[in-house]
Amino acid sequence: MLNSFLYTLILDDPAATAAGFFSLVCLTVWPLFRTRSGILLAQFGAGVGFASHYALLDMAAPSLVNVLGVVQTLAALFAMQSRALNRIGYALIPLMIAAGLYFWTGPASALCVTAMALIALGRMQDNQWTLRLLILAGGVSWSVHDYLVSSWIALAADLLSLTMGLAMLASMTAAVRPRARTGVYVGTLP
Repeated sequence: MLNSFLYTLILDDPAATAAGFFSLVCLTVWPLFRTRSGILLAQFGAGVGFASHYALLDMAAPSLVNVLGVVQTLAALFAMQSRALNRIGYALIPLMIAAGLYFWTGPASALCVTAMALIALGRMQDNQWTLRLLILAGGVSWSVHDYLVSSWIALAADLLSLTMGLAMLASMTAAVRPRARTGVYVGTLP
């Protein structure tokens, strides 16, 4: 049964499948990067792949918001050095929401727009905790969206991304947690 599913998936639309698998790889590895620019470059690759994937599946809203997400990711990459690019990065968020409203198809559109708005807001953050948390929150919305529209490659990518992202946050938490002091107090008491 799995072979039949994979065979059908690949043969039905090999270009959409290839774009989806490229995105799957990019979306799975972004949490492993320790720098903001590394995270954003992986997000850029995932955005290009998903814009292509959804376009090839004739899904206008998610494709368009991913194209806007790609442009916004480029602005976010340089937003910390340029006030103009910072403004562009934030200005694209309402444009993503407007695109989703224009192509409205119901709950799937709402989830798509919510996901991209959270992720876009996350990309604009300089603080890695906030950046990662907002991207992961957007990933939850994308997961529900991809389940509703039966985009199984995208759903797999979302779930892998969420798993890797949560594991990375756990490792970051462990790295900053203060160690318990052990031993005998040496010194004078007040």
